Amino acid sequence: MTSDPSRREPLALVLLRRHAAEHGLTVFAEPAYGYAGYVEAPGGRRAFFKGAGFDINPAAASAIARDKAYGAFFLEAAGLSVPRGVLISSQRFIRDIEVKNPAVAARLNGEAEAIAFARETGFPLFVKPNDDSEGRGILRVQDERGLSSALTVLGASYDRILVQEEVRGRDYRVLVLDGEVLAVFERRPFSVTGDGVSSLRVLITQATQGFAAGGKGSKIAADDPRILAFLANSGMDLTHVPKAGAAVALLPNANLSSGGSAVDVTGAISPYFSEIARKAGEAVGLRLYGLDLICPDIAAGSGPYAILEMNAAPGLSHFHRLGPHEALRVEEIYARIFDALTRGIRAGAKP
Repeated sequence: MTSDPSRREPLALVLLRRHAAEHGLTVFAEPAYGYAGYVEAPGGRRAFFKGAGFDINPAAASAIARDKAYGAFFLEAAGLSVPRGVLISSQRFIRDIEVKNPAVAARLNGEAEAIAFARETGFPLFVKPNDDSEGRGILRVQDERGLSSALTVLGASYDRILVQEEVRGRDYRVLVLDGEVLAVFERRPFSVTGDGVSSLRVLITQATQGFAAGGKGSKIAADDPRILAFLANSGMDLTHVPKAGAAVALLPNANLSSGGSAVDVTGAISPYFSEIARKAGEAVGLRLYGLDLICPDIAAGSGPYAILEMNAAPGLSHFHRLGPHEALRVEEIYARIFDALTRGIRAGAKP
């Protein structure tokens, strides 16, 4: 691989190089993208990274967190609140397992179990890949027909699909390191504001072009099936012309990678929710994680909540681009993360 001098290095790598220079360490990264590499101490000990994942969390704990169903199981076993859900296997996956182990295949849940869960729980429901991230593939369905369609669509690409009840409230990402809350961001879904003239197609296209111009990148477009399905459930399509000043939400989830926005509310989190965030990491075995939590108000001293999932490799570049205050906050957080990453190798022990 050869490096491209015009390529901008990932934020985490830029900040890791800064940290390494301050502590007499060396950083080696693959040159094409800077996505994976290691930091090395003078004695030769190394700590590795890949994307937003660092040699801080145990490998098995990270794998459990990535598997949404397993993560929810361990969180609920620890007495924490999670949405009710059922893990569904795609028809293709069930057929593959039948060839290898018919007894195991017979125990896997299929569409019939998803429909039974829906009749017990009620609609709307969320249907999502069990082990993907950044909001990819998340669909909100309103009825059994929509549920069957969502299972078919996702089943073409994913072996296991999680069907969950909808939990309403404000959406928060809580970043935790070694039991300490480092930051809290309130996230809001991708939306556009009408001008009384432009259709949703035009407004969405303009918004996503703005992402690219601002260096944010875009993993979404006007014809995204998630947007089309969400609009249809709201009685709209891409030809709809919103009134001037009217905000139209376009997705059921608030991931920044899918066009969402966020506000830093770190100072608002109550001891009640800080303790919930700490216990969640303990339940799964993570030191560093982003906790996705729904509740009425993160400042409340008690009350209902639901942990949607935990991310063992929480990316911060989207938050860094929100503004100068957020950029400073993210750089401070990375300084803490890199200190935890390299403390061991600097001392001659494993991190």
